[in-house]
Amino acid sequence: MNEQLHYIDDYFTGALRPEEKAAFEQRCTSDQEFARAVAFYLTARSVIKEAVHENKAAAFKKMPVSMAVAKRPVGRYLAVAATLLLLVIAGWLYYKGSPAPSKLADSYIKENLSQLSVTMSSESDSLQTGIAAYNKGDYAAAEKIFTILSNTASVKTDAIKYLGIVYLVTKRYDMAITQFDLLSQIPLYANPGPFYKALALLQRGTPEDLQLAKKLLLEVKNNQLPGSKYAVEWLNKL
Repeated sequence: MNEQLHYIDDYFTGALRPEEKAAFEQRCTSDQEFARAVAFYLTARSVIKEAVHENKAAAFKKMPVSMAVAKRPVGRYLAVAATLLLLVIAGWLYYKGSPAPSKLADSYIKENLSQLSVTMSSESDSLQTGIAAYNKGDYAAAEKIFTILSNTASVKTDAIKYLGIVYLVTKRYDMAITQFDLLSQIPLYANPGPFYKALALLQRGTPEDLQLAKKLLLEVKNNQLPGSKYAVEWLNKL
């Protein structure tokens, strides 16, 4: 924890060499968890500066003019800064102990969506071809097949679901969300659409996505939809 905090602090205080600064900036774009840590650091630093400034201003106003010139309550400001720093460290420890939302989704995808189950149906030979392509890692072929089949009534529901999964594993989250929205609108006894959409939102990770994902996971939990076991677990971590 300390090493990473010092590393981030060194960047913003200008202590890094040019090549180290370039590596830092590159890591911010490629490592989502590190980028979140940097955002946390900036927020914490801003809070500390603002709190110390407000405390200093308030103390200065209460002080007689002669004392204000002669004596500044430096110790008090340092105490405030130290207290806030402890709060920052506590928050950092909590943050580090909680897995990033995208990590939860990524782990699920790797464990459960690396391979698709074969559907035993006499009328879905083409669907099986798409599943076979997916399981071989030929996502382009699988996408073409599922796109065509999404307009075929007998296999439309599965085709939409699998097409959304293809978009999900290939990190095209906007397109995945569109498919899972379509899936969610289909009247099914146990609809996986809301859970899969939550996965895509957690992976996409825009500022609004986490709250939307939480709402969907709560819906999955309350209605005992597919993915409810994971929804219960994740809601306790997010």
